[in-house]
Amino acid sequence: MSDNLPDFDSEEDEDIIANFHSYTDADNHTGDEEDIHGSYCDPFDIDDGEEVETSKAYQSLDQCMKTEIDGIIGRLSKDERIQRLLGQKEKSKTAYDKKIGSRQKGVFDKQSEIANDLLQKIKGQSSNFQDFEFFDFYIFVPKFRNLGKQTIDRLKDFIEENQEKDSSFLQDIQPDISDSRVEDHVIRNIKTKGSKKTFHKNEETKMMDLKRRVITEEKTLFFIVHDEAHFAPVKDNLVDQFINDPEVSKSPNLILLQVSATPYCLVTKNSRIPNENCLNWFSKEDASDYFGIKDFVKNTLELGVIESDELEEGTMRVDSTFEENIEDKSDFEKYLKDLYKKCNEVKPGRLKKSEKCDVLRAARLHGLIMQYMKGLLEKANIPSYIYEQHFQQRSEKLSKVTEVMLRDIDKSMNGKGKMILLRVMEIKDGIFFADVLRRMRALLKLDDTFSVVLDISSEEDYKSGMDSFLNKEAQFLERIQSWNDGGNTRYRPSSFKDLNNLPVILIVCERGKMGITYPPSLRWYDLRLRYSTLTGVTRGAVEQDFGRACRYQSSDELPTILVSRVAYKRLFPRKRVKARKTDFSISSSNQRYNETVEINDSNGIYKLDPDYPDYMKKGGTKKQFPTDDLDLTPYKSWIAAKGQKGKEQKEHCDYGNLKMWDNRYLLVGRPQIGKTGAFMHLAFLIWDTMKRPKNTGPKDVKPIEIIEFDEDITEADCEKVQNLEHFERYPQASHIKLLKLTKPSVSPRYGDPNDSNVQKWYLVDGKTYPFPECLKTSSLLKRMEPTEKYLQQEKANASIKENIIMGSTVTVRLEKVNSEFCAKSLSKNQDFSVNSEMIEETYFYSQIKDIG
Repeated sequence: MSDNLPDFDSEEDEDIIANFHSYTDADNHTGDEEDIHGSYCDPFDIDDGEEVETSKAYQSLDQCMKTEIDGIIGRLSKDERIQRLLGQKEKSKTAYDKKIGSRQKGVFDKQSEIANDLLQKIKGQSSNFQDFEFFDFYIFVPKFRNLGKQTIDRLKDFIEENQEKDSSFLQDIQPDISDSRVEDHVIRNIKTKGSKKTFHKNEETKMMDLKRRVITEEKTLFFIVHDEAHFAPVKDNLVDQFINDPEVSKSPNLILLQVSATPYCLVTKNSRIPNENCLNWFSKEDASDYFGIKDFVKNTLELGVIESDELEEGTMRVDSTFEENIEDKSDFEKYLKDLYKKCNEVKPGRLKKSEKCDVLRAARLHGLIMQYMKGLLEKANIPSYIYEQHFQQRSEKLSKVTEVMLRDIDKSMNGKGKMILLRVMEIKDGIFFADVLRRMRALLKLDDTFSVVLDISSEEDYKSGMDSFLNKEAQFLERIQSWNDGGNTRYRPSSFKDLNNLPVILIVCERGKMGITYPPSLRWYDLRLRYSTLTGVTRGAVEQDFGRACRYQSSDELPTILVSRVAYKRLFPRKRVKARKTDFSISSSNQRYNETVEINDSNGIYKLDPDYPDYMKKGGTKKQFPTDDLDLTPYKSWIAAKGQKGKEQKEHCDYGNLKMWDNRYLLVGRPQIGKTGAFMHLAFLIWDTMKRPKNTGPKDVKPIEIIEFDEDITEADCEKVQNLEHFERYPQASHIKLLKLTKPSVSPRYGDPNDSNVQKWYLVDGKTYPFPECLKTSSLLKRMEPTEKYLQQEKANASIKENIIMGSTVTVRLEKVNSEFCAKSLSKNQDFSVNSEMIEETYFYSQIKDIG
């Protein structure tokens, strides 16, 4: 054991262990908490990229390290030398450049070319567009809320832009930007979990409505785009139940375009898409300004050295200092091993493979957090001899890479700067990372220097971090308003593109990276926490992950991608030298010599499995792989798979399929290449080819807005909602006439309409106020009645009648007011004269003491 290792008998280390055990005892992990923090061992999610299971042992080590980091920040904040060096920094008022933000209007030439190519393919397969009178447009996206919101915003802008040319374009969906129903036309692939009180359509209801319309509206042409179609191609999910429904699939009024940058699971031997209906964005002869993954690889290889402190734009880099800090047998790794054994009471000896993985993962996370902490201290000009002592045993070197990124994040003038995009494994890791950065920022008086934004995206919860500009990051709102809307104080950023030129560290947690667009000021993409192992990692996942840095070249600098050493060794194609022994004979004497041959190694992104084994598997005895990024032919020999045994079994929606559909198409394009603009322009071209129909369907019926609800209806009542399949926007009258009438349900406020007494009360007697029995249990009356105890009813009535006969005035309490003028009891006593017929004939009364 190294001399630099800590003494675990020290009081501080015992405090770390004690704090962890008190944490775990108080907060045992439950199923609900797992839903909150997210378990990222999800074999059915291509977007994860790296599938690792979180063990309780890892959680204990993780908490110990968090306690240690909290202690470091506490010691730094108490150091008077640091406070003297920082002094009393005065905040200077910066005048920010004011401009009105503008989006790119129109379509690029390549997008127009792709849209026209697709239109020609559709015309070659479909019937005459003139057979249809109406046109409607829908987009399906994966379950993530941030992607759904981004798509809604883009569709709104697209419709508004084209309505400037022709106001009738999709006018039923969006008469104007303030009256938009675009949300109904963007459907996320997720089913509602449990019963939820909601006054807007969920995804299932929207899909059900669309399915009925496709089947019944023969004169409406539906153009449906399935974006990110590679994601979760699982049988019986929401999208599968629609696109692979036998009745929907064969509908002549449906055009389905599937779009993906990684479509490998869609082109297997069981694919439903005809070969002639597939279109690849680029051919080998195309020249373009698009800078993709292969361009990052090419640039990096041309420079010759990948482990460098120089952060050249458009390259991938390995941070050698960071890798050495956390590698196997480093001081930090040894420290964590001992801490791991101490936290989990592991017996002395060698760790198991799974335990080593826990240690390696903790080393990467907490090693990187401390890199950023030290980088910020350097940014604030705190000498290392002062701050290093607060890290105590943590003597790992600060890498030049981290130091340069944090130094240059706000290098520009007028409050402008660059973005660091940082991907972490779990939501709770992202929350802790952001908290550490904000605390260090405050400690070092750097609050106005750079922003920290945390992007949390899951199926139902969506926190992109934009809300933080109203609280934790409010100091940056003024400059965002100046750069995007001329200083309009009501402007609020809604997407990451609105953060262009803002110096910001954007922390992205877990999934949801597909299709998200980042601003041109993205300069560094930090993937040092990712790919500590490539076990189970697929080509599709890597391309989706690295694809966030891809873009068209412009005046802005291209990003630099920071990758792990493991990722570099596996992903970069390279050649290796192999020695081969050869026997030959000369003059009857056997001689042998060694022949050295240079051969291509099996490395490279194309040599990874294209997708998870739950989705596709090799069709023969040998796996076939492509030689470049445009070649999809080898994947046609693979077959759609059924989930592996021993886990929740899910099968690919194409599993066992042998049929293709002429109305199904596929667009393949690299990440961030402009696919969304192309398929939206295609929607306009189809509408234009149809002679620009005015409406999206035979009726223009607006959705019903629910403005109130019955207070007596409980959440349990919401679960009893009847099947609304034929009662949506366009109900089928012919079908409804054939349905049997069901008995009406009991109303908590007005009674059981099936009860003869209730029927007589309203229908025969003509009463217009609630049935008396209902008023006894009404929640409204219970809240209004006083709680005093009263005399027995008969005695009270006799006393009141006696007083009435004597001609006096009495105080009575109106217990149950059954009058057409009132439907609840009064909260105070009232004085009535003896001649009051209303008291004598209408009310059920009792004498009480005056209650004021």
